[in-house]
Amino acid sequence: MDNFTAITVYPGVQLPGVNYQVSFDNPTSLPLIGAGAQGAVFLLDSGRCVKIYASPDDAKLEFIVLKHVQSSKFFQKLFDSGVNYNVIEYIQGQGLDEYFLHNPCIDDAMAEKIIDLLEEMTRLGLQRIDAALRHILLTPSQTLVAIDLVHSFAFHSPKPKILFDELNNLNLLSRFREFVRLQRPELYETWLI
Repeated sequence: MDNFTAITVYPGVQLPGVNYQVSFDNPTSLPLIGAGAQGAVFLLDSGRCVKIYASPDDAKLEFIVLKHVQSSKFFQKLFDSGVNYNVIEYIQGQGLDEYFLHNPCIDDAMAEKIIDLLEEMTRLGLQRIDAALRHILLTPSQTLVAIDLVHSFAFHSPKPKILFDELNNLNLLSRFREFVRLQRPELYETWLI
């Protein structure tokens, strides 16, 4: 197996109109799964991947969150960690951003799944009760798993603003709001008024 410690991840360059992304040098044959603002993720095997960070501080922040949420089915399992990496469960699935592009409606079952995920974040005491649609994966078994948890303790966000903004951009927020209003009025009061 290739040694992932040979991979180097650097801070990226911010380009106008493009999501910020790290850069990296990968002299191994490990395939890239994705890259974002804090790190790049490479597939190790069918059940594990490694996220390598540009900043050791980000690696530690995400390690703390991952360790904290290990009892929950809504988050990746943590297998190992180091100064600039976390070895985590590889989740097969597609981000909700991609899912909604191909399925431009939000049914009751999906609305309930999103609510369950957000309530689990609250139950676990995360400070950031929010996620971008691309950071919520829908697995083949139709469960949701949240990824990229670096700022879940670092930022305070009791309302899912990013999630709601993205649902609004896809013309799905009004349907979701109505579901919450009818089915979970206490959450409607908290999140949507």
